[in-house]
Amino acid sequence: IGIYALCGASLVMAGFNAQAMGFVAPAIIADWNSAASELGPVFGAGNLGFLIGCLLFGILADKIGRRPVLVFSTVFFSVMTLLTVRTASVQELLALRFITGIGLGCILPNTTALIGEYSPRRKRIPLIMITVGVGFTGGAALVGFIAAWLIPAFGWNSVFFTGGALSLVVALL
Repeated sequence: IGIYALCGASLVMAGFNAQAMGFVAPAIIADWNSAASELGPVFGAGNLGFLIGCLLFGILADKIGRRPVLVFSTVFFSVMTLLTVRTASVQELLALRFITGIGLGCILPNTTALIGEYSPRRKRIPLIMITVGVGFTGGAALVGFIAAWLIPAFGWNSVFFTGGALSLVVALL
């Protein structure tokens, strides 16, 4: 149960951080007086990083173990998300979202494999689907509600600060 809970929490935070950019983009555009089209590559860079992270960290976890790779990756994307708070240009944001995406990409395949490895055979598929589907999607939905509250009160940076800080707590657990 502890493994499922921690994997679920990692997935929630990965979903939160992966989708945060979509909710803060309008505030960034207004804050930086940018054209909406300037942020398109930022979204693509995050997804490309996610893809690379899925491929690289899945292979690495097979060699050194899922737990150390998941802990490292969670700390990594947490720190990168916290650094996003300090960005001042589209180029910095693009680079950080790409790098953050690499760390985020580790979470999905490795939590899926870990849950599968610890699940009883007859409950494996439902447990994977519930934990992964609800965790990642739940985090992606949660960021919308949190962003709607935080951005007007504290600015777009607060969404990344919250996502990074909560992800560090999950990594410590």
